[in-house]
Amino acid sequence: MKIMSFAWTSPALLAGRKSRTRRSWDDEYAARFKTGDMVQAWDKSPRFKGKRIAIIQILGVRKEDIFRMPAEDYEREGFAYFAEQGMRIRGQVPQEAFAEWQRAGGDYYVVDFQIMSIIQPEG
Repeated sequence: MKIMSFAWTSPALLAGRKSRTRRSWDDEYAARFKTGDMVQAWDKSPRFKGKRIAIIQILGVRKEDIFRMPAEDYEREGFAYFAEQGMRIRGQVPQEAFAEWQRAGGDYYVVDFQIMSIIQPEG
């Protein structure tokens, strides 16, 4: 089964507040991810001692310039969750981080997904 690391957005995913992610994949790698695929979500890469945290199902994959990112993605990417928790993203409040990311521009693969199951930590 394929894997996807969510790193710093893992808390939003586990709270059920992340349903879209953007990836700077090359075209060949992105072509491996298809609608309907079941994918393991990890808190960080397994090579860095990450842990599997969920199983997600891919609902769609498309390439898009981040400059065109809609306002609804503030919620779908997990930023609203971080704002509600009073958390910062790389030292910025979530609203600033989201706006800066969007202004940067550049093509990303947009992956829509749904959480199928949360994997409870062992021990």
